[in-house]
Amino acid sequence: MAEIPFTRVVSVTSADPRHPAENLLRPEDGGKWRGAAAGEKQLSVVLELGDSRPIHSLHIGNDGAAFVEVLLGCSAGGEFQVLLPSSALMSPSESRAGAGPGRVRLFGPQALVKRPATPAATPTARYDRLQVVLSQPYCQSRPYGLAFIRAFAAPEEGEEPPPAPVRRLGPFTLREEGEGSPRRPP
Repeated sequence: MAEIPFTRVVSVTSADPRHPAENLLRPEDGGKWRGAAAGEKQLSVVLELGDSRPIHSLHIGNDGAAFVEVLLGCSAGGEFQVLLPSSALMSPSESRAGAGPGRVRLFGPQALVKRPATPAATPTARYDRLQVVLSQPYCQSRPYGLAFIRAFAAPEEGEEPPPAPVRRLGPFTLREEGEGSPRRPP
């Protein structure tokens, strides 16, 4: 699976000057994006995709957000379409206690919404924008954001996907993301 790079930040609702949204363009540098102030109800960033191939999976590194939603859009206009429905990154009790704010979630093709090949704006347009919406309704005392987000394209024709590793922790087998993971109620 090839990583789809982000080329620029199109827009951002709020950003701490020490943790700007541009840090999401270079996830290997370890920079984060955080809102400017604690207590913001919702944060949003729109990133331009460097490649218009369909997204097969997302890797999201949290920095204190309770929920994440990811949408796809087109620079030619039109509405953003849901790619990843609102999903929990932290439980309410974890959010209030500030426990585990740096959790990483992997969202595979089962967790992503199946979508049309082209946006409704024009028949030849392709999705080239990714909007990430974060919220933290349970803790108003700490700013939150993302440590990183990575998008991956589907394997090429003829390329075999790597076998899924069996993850074990002592006598326990860990489940894949999406199987019984908590979701934000509608």
